[in-house]
Amino acid sequence: MSTEKNHILIVEDDMAELETLEEVLKEKDRIIHTAQTGEQGAKLLDKLDIDLLITDLMLPGDIDGLDLLNTARKDGETAVILVTGHGSVDTAIAAMKQGAHDYLTKPIDIRRIRAVSEKALEVAQMARRKKELEDVIKADSTFMGIVGESTAIKAVFERIRLAAPIDSTVLITGESGTGKELVADAIHALSKRSEGPLVKVNCSAIPETLLESELFGHMKGAFTGAIESRPGKFELSDGGTIVLDEIGDIPLNLQPKLLRVLENSTVERLGGRETKKLDLRVISSTNRKLDEAVTRKEFRSDLLYRLRVVTINIPPLRERTEDIPQLINHFLARLSVKFEKKIEGISEGAMETFMNYDWPGNVRELKHALEQMAVFSAEPILANVPESISGKKIKTLNGLVGTPIKDLEKQAIMDTLDSVDGDKKRAAQLLGIGLRTLYRKLEEYGQL
Repeated sequence: MSTEKNHILIVEDDMAELETLEEVLKEKDRIIHTAQTGEQGAKLLDKLDIDLLITDLMLPGDIDGLDLLNTARKDGETAVILVTGHGSVDTAIAAMKQGAHDYLTKPIDIRRIRAVSEKALEVAQMARRKKELEDVIKADSTFMGIVGESTAIKAVFERIRLAAPIDSTVLITGESGTGKELVADAIHALSKRSEGPLVKVNCSAIPETLLESELFGHMKGAFTGAIESRPGKFELSDGGTIVLDEIGDIPLNLQPKLLRVLENSTVERLGGRETKKLDLRVISSTNRKLDEAVTRKEFRSDLLYRLRVVTINIPPLRERTEDIPQLINHFLARLSVKFEKKIEGISEGAMETFMNYDWPGNVRELKHALEQMAVFSAEPILANVPESISGKKIKTLNGLVGTPIKDLEKQAIMDTLDSVDGDKKRAAQLLGIGLRTLYRKLEEYGQL
């Protein structure tokens, strides 16, 4: 529990009422400050971090309770309770709309002032905690939203800086969950096209029958259901950047058409005869080894050469474990704001588990694990490591010597599916393969 004391400022020109309020609100965890004029109160507000201001609406001098309210609410963290006579109730109600927490009428009910003050302090503490977390977030050591200070991730930052201003195609590689989308966002934001559109296409999430129309657009009547002409994602990216996520899953029959866009910067709609000249940059990303896909005749070599004029490879989390504590602080600060609850960190045991875990899902898996812990923990120090991480079995090579690679691949796929309760999309992410590839493998195994 926090040992910090709450600072309460009472501004009241009637000495008897001032002393009564001071006595009623006195607690071990509070420091009471008092003033009898608005001018004295304003000086204390400027000098001290006040959590709760209780002020009479009518005060002698040039500064009244409403003036103190406006001063106290400038930082948005000080709660304010106004005290008023019956004749000023309408003014007090109007002050509520200006940010006052509540108002009390004279003579003051002791039980009510205690209850209202307690609630107001809770609100003030929450606002102060939120401000502190937002300050932490702003000061976070990040590069364009990417967190880390390891040598491996700093090398990625440098490649982003160098690649962004040059209008070349970029291929971002890395396992699922490493942050390829953040890298694409950073390249666009730092490029001369930052004011133009940023259009993203997940090539593995769009059915093959719709992908051609989605990318290149179509003319009215080009196919059944094409009741009007529509531009594709390439046309919508004109003047900006298009990001082709999971480019390794694009069907082989569409690859020549994509190659023409890269070579000529032109696009032709499905069912159309005219070509349109485009001004765009293509960024693609994949968690697949495209060189191997070329060897298997699943990906065109000439397309690969055009896509990877510049390559940025993002290291997996297990290769930059020194970034894990910083990533944890980064995500917990945001979760504390999101859930409006106090989250101070994770336990030593949880940290040890996180540092020793292999993180097949990388940064995304780490983020989801922390969110799960935050949801189910009632304590500010999170210790409830998900079973999927704490109870993960360590696999060894014992008994695997001489096992055919195909059998090992099948076993890995089936075990992964079992571990995620059959969630194919999640399994594909953990395995580092495209969803279409997973479906093809399952079809080979007779599991569809």
